[in-house]
Amino acid sequence: MIRKLFLLLVSILVIVIILVPTQSDYFQRLEDDFGETHHSVALDKEMLKEMGEFEYRNKLVFSQFDYSFGKISVSYYGFFNLILFRGSRIEDPKNNEITV
Repeated sequence: MIRKLFLLLVSILVIVIILVPTQSDYFQRLEDDFGETHHSVALDKEMLKEMGEFEYRNKLVFSQFDYSFGKISVSYYGFFNLILFRGSRIEDPKNNEITV
């Protein structure tokens, strides 16, 4: 009984690990999201890789992906082959100069 339960748990863990989204999956989602936002401009995965900076982190049962281009950055996380949008940010540096 304990052996069957152990095998079931190990099998579930292996399936979860296999279904963690890869870096390529995140770039596909980024490409799709970019296409939805900017209808007149189309970028493929390779162009997105060259244009921006990205960080992919695999945490065994889930993964995270951050991409930034200029002042814009987006974040995703994924598990079970699902990629969820975590948030976006536009960085606007404060200008401390006073002009008269």
